[in-house]
Amino acid sequence: MKFTKPVDFTYQISQRSGCEPKAVNSSSGLLTVTRESMRLRLLPPTGGTYDVMIFARSGNNSGTFSWVCSLLVECPEQEPTKELPENPFLSWGLQRSAESLGVKKCSNGAEAAVSETGSFELVLHTSRPLMMLCELTQKDLDSSIAKRCLATQIQSDRLTCNVLCPYLGYYRLSVFVRNYERPQDGFQNGGNFLLHCTGGAINLNELFPPALSTACGPGIRTQDAGLSKFSHTGALVSTQQGKCNITFQNQQDLELHAVLFKEQRKRLGHPLCRHVFFTYNSSKVTISVALPEAGVYKLGLYAKTSTDQDFSLLCDFVLCNSSGSSWPPFPCTYTAWQRGSVLFEPRGGLLEPLSWVLFRVRVPGAQRVSVVGEQLMELQLSKSRVWEGEVFTGASMSQLKLAASGGGGGSTDMAIIMSFDVLSQQNEM
Repeated sequence: MKFTKPVDFTYQISQRSGCEPKAVNSSSGLLTVTRESMRLRLLPPTGGTYDVMIFARSGNNSGTFSWVCSLLVECPEQEPTKELPENPFLSWGLQRSAESLGVKKCSNGAEAAVSETGSFELVLHTSRPLMMLCELTQKDLDSSIAKRCLATQIQSDRLTCNVLCPYLGYYRLSVFVRNYERPQDGFQNGGNFLLHCTGGAINLNELFPPALSTACGPGIRTQDAGLSKFSHTGALVSTQQGKCNITFQNQQDLELHAVLFKEQRKRLGHPLCRHVFFTYNSSKVTISVALPEAGVYKLGLYAKTSTDQDFSLLCDFVLCNSSGSSWPPFPCTYTAWQRGSVLFEPRGGLLEPLSWVLFRVRVPGAQRVSVVGEQLMELQLSKSRVWEGEVFTGASMSQLKLAASGGGGGSTDMAIIMSFDVLSQQNEM
């Protein structure tokens, strides 16, 4: 059905059964409404005769629907039952009003998107910055689990929803949007999409981490904070080695912090904060992650300015590690580890006892850099402005501490930059 003005539609389906018609739910139809046309595809649950009534109203008001026409449909044979999810918003694909809400186009249409891997990616291209919320439903899917099937990325010109399917079958993904700068406007339904998972259903232990923010991956928040040129532009980061580096440019005076989280750890060890390490090289920031075991992790990136009291979340990354390797922790860093500091060697935070270890580190503005262990070892400044020297770990110390002096004001006090754990000889044996 075609038309020249905006029109909203709804429909009713009933099956003729004896004297009384039998109502059929809305999942037996796929309604698609655009700015210029309406298409209704019928999916009768059984063979038989059906009455279809179509109702419409002007797209410019919220009044009642008026009857437009009725159809008699003969279905001599039954198609295999598809068990489509209920759609309280009736139409599939982008809503007719999506363009006025700021959505220009979408990667998916009204027909079911098929996946054999158990994962989907929905992309909405936008004409202005929008905020997005998503809802996923399926006949076997609990609402608490459904939240762990979604990871959304909010960028100034696009919205991305990553979906995991823990069961085979059909899903409804509903998307709600609002103006990013006007939370008082409230969310409106921008589209409803039919997903069909035919294989590769995701194990419940491999879903996204709980309590993901709506801001996954680089987006409007990181852009507003002055961060740019991310090495990983999406929300999901996969590693087959168990470690990765995420780099970006920081042109602002920001103090950065990262939090690594995993819901269940098979092996107890050092806290996960020891498996994240920051390197500041001029305006380039590198977050190095070395994971202790396989699984799915959440890496939250936080920042604050010199005038802020608390850190604010900029974005979450989802780290998917398929490696069985267990990487040791990094050194433990302290507040004196500032922008411009680079640790070249040793990168691992666990050192062998009774061994010589080469230290190489760049500490801007430092007048002295020392390693404190059984003895105090002064590092020497090379022509390339790197402090370096060999240090004996010994057997009686459980830690080596890297310290520096000579920051602002010419202070001669030594400040601890980072510490390294020295393995005991019993652990070594």
